Amino acid sequence: MQLAFALFHYFPYGGLERDMLAIARTCVARGHAVTIYTGSWQGEKPDDVAVIELGVSGWSNHARNASFAERLLATLRERPAQLVVGFNKMPGLDVYYAADVCFAQKAFEERNVFYRLMPRSRHYLGMERAVFGSDSHTQVLMISQPQIAVYQRYWQTQSERLHLLPPGIRRERVMPDDYIGQRVALRQRYGIKDDDYLLLMVGSDFRRKGLDRSIRGLAALPEALRQRCRLWVAGQDKEATFRQLAMTLGVADQVEILGGRDDVSQLLWAADALLHPAYSENTGTALLEGLVAGLPVIATDVCGYAFYIEDWQMGEVLSDPVTPALMAAALEKVLTKDPGLWRRRAREFVATADVFSMPQRAAEAIEQFAQTARAAIEAPQA
Repeated sequence: MQLAFALFHYFPYGGLERDMLAIARTCVARGHAVTIYTGSWQGEKPDDVAVIELGVSGWSNHARNASFAERLLATLRERPAQLVVGFNKMPGLDVYYAADVCFAQKAFEERNVFYRLMPRSRHYLGMERAVFGSDSHTQVLMISQPQIAVYQRYWQTQSERLHLLPPGIRRERVMPDDYIGQRVALRQRYGIKDDDYLLLMVGSDFRRKGLDRSIRGLAALPEALRQRCRLWVAGQDKEATFRQLAMTLGVADQVEILGGRDDVSQLLWAADALLHPAYSENTGTALLEGLVAGLPVIATDVCGYAFYIEDWQMGEVLSDPVTPALMAAALEKVLTKDPGLWRRRAREFVATADVFSMPQRAAEAIEQFAQTARAAIEAPQA
């Protein structure tokens, strides 16, 4: 089967991009031919999956996205695929992998009418309608249960077009059998003292992920505990605002923004807690990466995967308003518990929860959609 995967832009440290590549490679392993079409590709291209950069034009993000969507449709007319699988919202998709939250909810609940009249807003609402509107035939692979009701409220999307997938955490994040030995060696390599607490954030888009909340929470800790804490951020984004905030609050020496990293698993094993106090988050893959790595996780209840933290008692889930005092109290609570407790619960979580199978379930769904489409075409006309 010839599959076309479509993505506006490939960025090597994004969760959506990792999911896309994992699904593509799973489809290839199952005997299908996959071509990834993208406006631009940052970083090394895969050897096992074809990549075609279409290029885009336009001064704004939404103009470039519209340009990509047009070029994709034109390209597919010359090079047809049996199914077009999109990882951003756009017209012409047979399947959409829904990694983003509902834009209509933001536009109608968090913004005023003038915002909705702007070209950018009209563009994104149109792209979302093309996928979720009741007159669309796109099959949607959902990864967040709460978002199903949100999309249906705004677009009246038929339930039979929405298919919920389990998470797809990479098993390389799981604590190794020799975890304690590796942890000691890693902390020595990274220069972390035995009695230091390493607080870790993983992910780009620092503002949305709540880096400011983590910095403020660190600064609000009792002095003796604060002096033992270091906050590391593995992600790539604009840093100046957050560095200035850390300096203003007197914790600049304790906050380090590492940039995009390829050693995230090792950072997780060396850390003492994962922080993800996001303002908006469809799922929050990093939450589960922290859990399987044996860490307590502090997250906000807007994260689609926050229920795993509560169900498995693996940290703290915070609700608005997320004040510095609330963050500091959560930090103090998880850091002063026996770390062996988190590791025991993590082992049970890894052995029990279905949080690894998303690429396989997505590939199976794509195959089923193709079979259904083929059967409809081959069915005799009445």
